[in-house]
Amino acid sequence: MVPLLLKRYLWLVDTLSRAGDLGLTLAEINDAWANPYNRLYKDCGGNEISKRTLLNHRNAIGEQFHIDIECLRRGADSRYKINTDTSEKNPMVEWLLSAISTENLAIEYNNISDKILLEPADMGSVYLSTIAHALKGNLRLSINYQSFHLGKQLQNDVLIEALALKMFKRRWYLLCKKANGGGLRLYALDRIKECRLTDETFDYPDNFSAKEYFSDFYGVSTDAYTEEPCRVILRAYQELPQYLKAQPLHHSQEILAEDDNHTDFAYWLRPAFDFVHEILSHSDQLEVISPDILRSQVGKILKISSEKYL
Repeated sequence: MVPLLLKRYLWLVDTLSRAGDLGLTLAEINDAWANPYNRLYKDCGGNEISKRTLLNHRNAIGEQFHIDIECLRRGADSRYKINTDTSEKNPMVEWLLSAISTENLAIEYNNISDKILLEPADMGSVYLSTIAHALKGNLRLSINYQSFHLGKQLQNDVLIEALALKMFKRRWYLLCKKANGGGLRLYALDRIKECRLTDETFDYPDNFSAKEYFSDFYGVSTDAYTEEPCRVILRAYQELPQYLKAQPLHHSQEILAEDDNHTDFAYWLRPAFDFVHEILSHSDQLEVISPDILRSQVGKILKISSEKYL
């Protein structure tokens, strides 16, 4: 569970974000705070937010989340807003906000749960706390792991050094290396049968950045068709261009050209398994223009698939 004080910070960020550029006065913030549907207000004793408390919250939010809450005017008519020019978009904060919204939804509207349909939770999430503890303290983990690959037996008591957690398509993955040496490994948490902390520590690799490690890929798979990042051009048809504009496939996405029939998107990445299967999931509206090696690979898969229906 998220601590109450942290929930208050996130509630304030969420409330001011929804207010937009106009911001809110302290009185308006307290009106939203005392909303009868705000369970957090009740959990905090039903006390209003004082000006001093708001100042303390602003300072803490700036320090912890690097989100600047600015005061538009001084005095009785002071208005507060999120400074979007200086505040960086923090995925962790967004997930915390989402988690709190989901928690409130589950508690407040449990009596209509049959009308609120959620995706099944990742079964591997039960190990998140243990793995996060290992990441924080550079502690080795001992896991039992069952691969989905054919012929793979249960791997017992595998000693690993956790480097990063990554979520992809609502499933958690652990990037790590074995304690006895070797290259980096990726384990899906839902395939871990047991996960135990050890008292053995290890030296986290100098200058290693999980964000940089995955930056040239889409998803979590890194077994790419090219040794180096390359320029990938995809042509999207029908309504798909609007979806890709709203939710880019990769941070490098850019629009090359568009007309009434299609839009060409360019990417700079290393195409691997996850990227290929994302393309295939939109095969009726998405075409690989280049590079040839990717176009050929997608074409082969589509040919094999179509032959099953002949």
